[in-house]
Amino acid sequence: MLALARRLPEARDNQAKRVWRGMIGDIMQREDELGGKTLLIVGLGQIGGRLAQLAKAFDMRVIGIRRDPRAGAGHADAVHAMSDLKALLPQADFVALTWLLTAETEKLIDADALGRMKPSAYLLNAARGRVVDEPALVDVLARRRIRGAALDVTVEEPLPAASPLWAMEHVLITPHTAGETCRYEDNVLAIMGENLARLWRGETELLNQVV
Repeated sequence: MLALARRLPEARDNQAKRVWRGMIGDIMQREDELGGKTLLIVGLGQIGGRLAQLAKAFDMRVIGIRRDPRAGAGHADAVHAMSDLKALLPQADFVALTWLLTAETEKLIDADALGRMKPSAYLLNAARGRVVDEPALVDVLARRRIRGAALDVTVEEPLPAASPLWAMEHVLITPHTAGETCRYEDNVLAIMGENLARLWRGETELLNQVV
């Protein structure tokens, strides 16, 4: 979100070309702030909940969607069921996907969903590539129907060299590395340790469990 709002990919490209870009006259095309913007998190689990916590530190309004809204909103301002997705999309400045890929979520963000987003909105996918209808996304991005996208995952990985997404200046692509940090192994071991402890206690519900 910060990279897109602050146009950091463009700044890096300009640096490589030794271009000093002046102030943009069109206010709507300038760098922006996250404060006051609305973030819709589709998948308010452990990752989505942490994103909500960080977003609130930037004074964002956060709306979450989770399988069971009765589980609570956590750091989000409100929580809804998946059935409310289409009604919530027009409110969002950023739509972040952090939901697991299941039969229910495959192509969840299709042409209809993308068409409900604001022209000034961004899509961020840190879930799985198949949660998004990729050809539909390419189409709306090519027509500038939404302002941009940040994609850590794609339908086919690595992303084929022929994909139009590579050449889109308003798309930020990372190679499925959103969770790849210096602490990755420690985090994985912590989850495994907690799940082993739950099994030892006779519990049946595990962390990050897909039913």
